[in-house]
Formats: sequence, structure tokens, C-alpha cells
Amino acid sequence: MRTIKISNGLKIAAIYASIFLGAGFASGQELLQYFVGFGRIGLLGIVVSGVLFAFTGWAVLRICKREGIKNYHQLMRHLFGVKLGSIMEGAVVAFLFCLFIAMLAGAGATGREAFGLPFTVSSVATGGAVFLVLCFGLTGIVKVNLILAPFMLLGGIFIGLFSFFAYTYPVFSILPGRSIGIVWLLSAMVYASYNLVTGVPILAAMSKMATKKKDAMLGGLLGGGVITLLGICMALPLFLYHANVISLEIPFLYIVSQHGNSFRLFYMAVLIAAIMTTAACNAFAVTEWLKARGYSGRIKVAAVLCMVGVAASHIGFSNIVAYVYPAFGFLGLFKILVVLWHGFCYTGGNTNVKDDTQWSQE
Repeated sequence: MRTIKISNGLKIAAIYASIFLGAGFASGQELLQYFVGFGRIGLLGIVVSGVLFAFTGWAVLRICKREGIKNYHQLMRHLFGVKLGSIMEGAVVAFLFCLFIAMLAGAGATGREAFGLPFTVSSVATGGAVFLVLCFGLTGIVKVNLILAPFMLLGGIFIGLFSFFAYTYPVFSILPGRSIGIVWLLSAMVYASYNLVTGVPILAAMSKMATKKKDAMLGGLLGGGVITLLGICMALPLFLYHANVISLEIPFLYIVSQHGNSFRLFYMAVLIAAIMTTAACNAFAVTEWLKARGYSGRIKVAAVLCMVGVAASHIGFSNIVAYVYPAFGFLGLFKILVVLWHGFCYTGGNTNVKDDTQWSQE
């Protein structure tokens, strides 16, 4: 039997798109705060973010292959030099930890709103599950992501479109039209930039998979395109139910509950998968960074990380999305500009990283 071979470009695109499917996205909280609140023009904001995702991803892969860069540490040193690169790297690790806390907070909010459980119970249960995953290291995390990514992507698209077209009124005629100058554009850019704070390190690590130029282009552009499509599909129902969900921690939970218990359970599976994969990936990245700096003992580091994360998760999911994410977003805007410049405009010589890696012949 002939086996179907998936190109490296498609693999990169799938993993790249799944990076952004955390609790903030799958719950609808990020889409509500950064796009839907601006009315119909928020849909254009999603497209703007998607373009930044696509071309920044492509640029990162181009830079890494052109300069022989194999990891995020080398990439930051190449783009910003030794001192500033170390600062940028430290900021990313801090944000990864904040994202981990946000996932635990999202789990707590989900348990409370979906099942009536105390916030702490769901947060502790998720933290414990992440701890178990961390004990198995990188192999388990990679396999879990490759299995769950297609389910999350396709499930999210289906949930968004079904919720939108199942609405009982003329849907397109009631989309809100409010906008506030160009604030919607800044919001879209900040959204893309804080997501890319974590997306760029993972792309740098995956750059070895891009053996051909078209792998880099396909990985970045298709990955950005998929997350744009998913964002639009999931934003549409949020427009329709905006008045009902604006004060909820998990906006989409209310929406799917309007269409029966089976649909609600399907959504819960997608949301829990998104929370678990993102929490595990972020926690793993932080533990590996700490281990590289002398904090030995994977289990001990993972245990402390999870306990601190559970305690900090009581800050609240929506508060983290509203206040912590934008702070790192503005830092990410600077990094996006530098990456795009080096990826498509700057053709100067190599700085600190030397490697004989070349694109393979196509």
C-alpha cells in the first residue's frame, strides 16, 4: 500500500497554526477583546494579523536557513546582538510563563462556567496534568500536538461556521459597525505581535525541517492563512452574540450552549485540547530554559513551575488577556519589524553564527 507523504512545508504550517490555539483564542476571549469590539472592521483586523503571521513566519524560516541558525538563542543573537538579544530572549521566557498561567486560568474559568466547579479545582487539575506531561519530556509533547492540531483547527472552523449560520436572524445585516479611528489596526498588530513572541522561537527550532525554499514559504504563508480563516470563522458568531457574551470569561461556551448539549460537549473537547497543548508547550519551554541555566532536576523544576502557575492563575483569565498580553505585544512589534527587515530587505553578511546549511536543490 502506498503511503501518503506529507511535505515538510505542510507539517510546519500545521504546527505553526496550532501554536496560537490556546485558551484565549479557542474561548473567544482574545477575538472578543482585540477584534469583535471594533465592529465589522474587526474582520479586516483579523486579516491584517494573518498577513503579519504569514510573512513573519516566512521571514523567520528564511533567516534561519540563510544564516545557518538552529535555535532561538542564535536567532536573537543574530538579529539584536549579544546584549539586546539576551534581553529579548529573557522577555520571551517571561511571556511563556505568563501564557502558562493564562492557560491554567482559562482551565479554571472553563470548569467554573461549564461544570460549576470551583476555579481552584480545575486550575489544580490542569496543573497536575501538565506536570505529568512534563515528566515525559519533549517526545510526548510533540506527539500530542501533532495528533490534536488537526482536530483543533478543523473543529474550530466547524464550530464557528455552524454557530454563525445557525443563527435565526438575517446574520449579515446585524453585524455591528462601530469602529474607533485606527485603534482597530493597532489592536490587530498588537495581537499578532504578542502571539509571535512565542511563535518565533518555535519556528526557529523547526527551521531544520525547511529543506527547500518552498517549505519556508509554504510553512509561513499557509500557516498564517489557516489561522486567518479560523479567526474569521470563530469571530463571526461573536459578533452576533456580542451583547450576551461581552462579560463572560469563556464567550464561546454561551454560544455553543444555544445549539444543544452534544455541540457543547464537542466544543469543550476542542477547548480542553487547546488549553492542554498550549499549557504543556509553554511550561516545557520554560523548564528547558531553566535547565540550560543550571536548574537541574526536571521533575523538581516542573513541580515548582506548576505550583507557582496555579497560584498566579487566580489573577483571572480575562485580566491576563486584557493587560498582560498587550504589554508583551508592544515589545513584539519591534521584533516583527526587525525580522521582516532581515528576512526580505537586509542582505548583509553573517554576524555571529556560522554554519554550512544550504537549501537543498529543488
